[in-house]
Amino acid sequence: IKDVNAKTDFDYYASVHHHIRFGFNYIYHTFQPSTASGHSGDASFSPDNGLKKYAHEAAVYFLDDYTISSKLKLNMGLRYSLFQQVGPFTQYVKDANGNKTDSTVYKSLQPVKTYGGLEPRVILRYSLTPASSLKASVTRNQQFIHLVSNAGTTLPTDLWVPSTVNVKPQRAGEDALGYFRNFEDNMYEASLEIYYRDMQHQIEFKEGYTPSLEDPENSFVFGKGWSYGAELFLHKQKGKFTGWVGYTLAWTWRKFPDLNNGNKYPAKYDRRHDLSLVATYELNKRWTLSGTFVFATGNATTLPEKFYFIEGALTQEYSSINSYRMKPYNRLDIAAVYTPKPKPNRKFSHSWTFSIYNLYSR
Repeated sequence: IKDVNAKTDFDYYASVHHHIRFGFNYIYHTFQPSTASGHSGDASFSPDNGLKKYAHEAAVYFLDDYTISSKLKLNMGLRYSLFQQVGPFTQYVKDANGNKTDSTVYKSLQPVKTYGGLEPRVILRYSLTPASSLKASVTRNQQFIHLVSNAGTTLPTDLWVPSTVNVKPQRAGEDALGYFRNFEDNMYEASLEIYYRDMQHQIEFKEGYTPSLEDPENSFVFGKGWSYGAELFLHKQKGKFTGWVGYTLAWTWRKFPDLNNGNKYPAKYDRRHDLSLVATYELNKRWTLSGTFVFATGNATTLPEKFYFIEGALTQEYSSINSYRMKPYNRLDIAAVYTPKPKPNRKFSHSWTFSIYNLYSR
């Protein structure tokens, strides 16, 4: 993916009650999602199979941080996003057997397909006490660039692809409610938040897909998804010893008419439990020690359950999509940072970081 990007943002303090932000951005995308090459000894295989696609993306937004009262604050925003696939591009018409029967050729920068829409968001914060508050949010978004995964295999076939004449933008709505509280003169902060997210126009590869030189769009299927859960966060902000604990309990589901007999299944990255522990200790003015531990439920995966010999050939029958789990993932990283004493009149500073990633080689 190659991008050319221009953007600008403005802040306007209309009054003590209104902090207004607005701006726009523009991106010109060049995508080349499917490229294959290979080598065997002295022989090389490098066909001209780069199927490029081009697009304009633009957006304009307006946001107001409105302090209604000492207890109530409102963050209200509206964004309009536009995505336009442009040429050079050739669109083919195919018969029931997938044979090309006709085509339409689009010249450079000629519009092929345009998508657009409004993305509103409202965030309301109410202070219960000087140290605690409630926050509720409603957001609606659309996404024009998609990560496409193969639900039925562990092959590395994930691709980033753009919205096109055949691929609609993904749309999502999220509602969240959270409780936030500070303790011990703001030494600690804690929060508990619950959320629900609904997702439309989700994309995955069709069953039995294997990578090829064809346009990967020909192998996409479309469906919906939804996720929900709770997030717990505790942060120590002051003192020589600081750090935080974050825990998420979540469910993420997919449902596609053309996959898994139309039944719902957990998404590839559905993680029931996700825990992070981060600690930092200031040993002295020169040395700081830190450590990070993460634990997460293993990825959902699809495995063969039965094997047959048919005319001497081994045939596998797979489980329903993502009905198995990999082992839980965990890792510990540690680090020490040395900051030399700054010299007078020196215009720059530096430090040394010594770290070990995955300490016990999990």
